Amino acid sequence: MFAARFSLFSLLGFRVVIDVTWFFLAFYLVLTLASRYFPGVVPHQNSYMYVAMGIAGAAGLFFSIVIHEVAHASVARRFGLPVGDITLFIFGGVAEIRQEPQTPRAEFWVALMGPVASVAVAAFCYLAMLSTSPNLPALSGVFSFLAVANTMLALFNLAPAFPLDGGRVMRSLIWWRTGNLRRATRISAAFGSVFGAFLVVIGLIQIVNGNMTGGTWLLLIGLFVAAAAAQARGVTNAAENLRGVRVDDLMERSPVTVAPDLTVERLVRDTIYPQNRKFVVVTEGNRAFGFIGPEQIRRIPESQWPETYVRAIAEPFTFGTVVSPTATAFEALRKLQANSCRHLAVLEGTTLLGTVSETDFLNYVTLREELALPRKAATPEPATSGN
Repeated sequence: MFAARFSLFSLLGFRVVIDVTWFFLAFYLVLTLASRYFPGVVPHQNSYMYVAMGIAGAAGLFFSIVIHEVAHASVARRFGLPVGDITLFIFGGVAEIRQEPQTPRAEFWVALMGPVASVAVAAFCYLAMLSTSPNLPALSGVFSFLAVANTMLALFNLAPAFPLDGGRVMRSLIWWRTGNLRRATRISAAFGSVFGAFLVVIGLIQIVNGNMTGGTWLLLIGLFVAAAAAQARGVTNAAENLRGVRVDDLMERSPVTVAPDLTVERLVRDTIYPQNRKFVVVTEGNRAFGFIGPEQIRRIPESQWPETYVRAIAEPFTFGTVVSPTATAFEALRKLQANSCRHLAVLEGTTLLGTVSETDFLNYVTLREELALPRKAATPEPATSGN
């Protein structure tokens, strides 16, 4: 999902990383706060003070978003959901929850706790502003900004438009009422598309009226929300097409494997290029312990390929790169969405049974549509009573 990320720190066991696009937002935010916002809110300060306030405000918003996402991630972990990194990017932040909630109750609380955390931060900043000495107007101004920013962050995220938190809360309620997650996703994603289109229209009106900066931000956010909602609908359609299908129905049963004592030069020369492979599993005996793709090979300068062995660059298997042969095809597809190499190894214990890729899913769905074959029997929705 994110092309260029940098690890910053860990908080409550979650790694916080920053996408390169965040720096554009940070620069814009500091510039706007220092040149427009704070001079109007806290007058009679020198330019250096306004720059310092802009930096403090941007840093405070940074940590506010981290707290918002940590709240999501912490509740998800309590419900047993696997959670990856927390990433800050140009439109805010996202906690990488690697599995859909299994019940409406889990979906509801995971989605709601982000805005709750933002409201708590806003309340803290408001109280801090009230308790700040009148002799420190700059500090009071920063707390005032953070109180307003966190309130707006909570309110915006509570909009009933998927994939925003409010849209996920709405999805959980529809799911609880109907017992059908796919139907709930369709409805909440439709609201997301409408809300995204609304933001785009408002942004265009703002641009026409001369507010180029604010209008452009609304336009971009609207496009982002609409695209995310469309992606959610696409995932739902894929779930319909893959209903009743398991990983072992789709997987390639004769995957390419290499030994760990092979040099990278021979791997590229004898396997990658001749067989046109982007995913190679590294095995030793009957045990599969890692994989290699273009990303792993690029880490090593070509001049070092002859003396570098596959063992040294193999990426160990993780939750996100391995799937069971009995798992549903939809579960595997969700993992592929977060897998940069676009492949999964199908393992039973440490024994390699095959591999599955996005191409396998596309070919399966396309073939069934072309031949008009009926879908397999539906897998029942998860039971939702008592949640």
